[in-house]
Amino acid sequence: MFSYLDPFTKIYLLLLCAVLGLVMGSALNCLAFRMAHQQKWTGGRSRCVSCGHELKWNDLVPVFSYLFLKGRCRYCGEKISPRYFLAELTLGIVFPALLLRYDLSLDFAVMAVLFGCLFCLSLVDLDTFEIPNRFLVIPGILRLSQLVYVYGLSAPFLKQVLPAAGILIGLLALVLVMDKVLGKESMGGGDIKLLSLLALFFSFPEWLLLLLVSCILGLVLAATLGAKKGIAFPFGPAISGAAFLVSLFGSQIAGWYLSLF
Repeated sequence: MFSYLDPFTKIYLLLLCAVLGLVMGSALNCLAFRMAHQQKWTGGRSRCVSCGHELKWNDLVPVFSYLFLKGRCRYCGEKISPRYFLAELTLGIVFPALLLRYDLSLDFAVMAVLFGCLFCLSLVDLDTFEIPNRFLVIPGILRLSQLVYVYGLSAPFLKQVLPAAGILIGLLALVLVMDKVLGKESMGGGDIKLLSLLALFFSFPEWLLLLLVSCILGLVLAATLGAKKGIAFPFGPAISGAAFLVSLFGSQIAGWYLSLF
């Protein structure tokens, strides 16, 4: 990657991406919090959730404000949830990693939008057990637009889109059968739509790997959240985490596996 750039420019671009990720992580975390708590996302400046004091600019510097204030509100002294620190740090890592994987390309821009949306829906899902449709529609439209731009309405375009439609239909049928057998909801509709959306971004072998990794991460997440057997838990964050790992390493792993046959 970046073989055509000098080392200084490479480092500069990675640091720029990291800063952008930190800032977007802070902004999107605020957006997700307000959506989850049914507040207007244009509801003015952020406030401390404990004392309600309006936060100043030096309270909102991503990551560094949390560390400087030792995880406590400057005004009331109450502990600040580590979610804010971790959320900001997450996109601060994700964006540079995507740049390393996709280089300065249209793919990088599209994947950055995708993971910004996955980040938001994961946070909302953790709070509400629901995945907002808007965070599926935005990357879906963007990806379809990219495919039309690259392939036009041709056979390669259909080769990308039809598997996603087939996965959506197949998952719906499987979940309906499982719901009937188990007598309860086996997978939420948002999770089905999210998995189908990701089929637009990954090849079928990569998507199968994503499904496997999602299940593993889901078990880890359920154990971390203390979810009890038979009780629903938010699966969106596990799917999103799996999508990130597969975006970085999926093609190599899928290629290695298929080479065995």
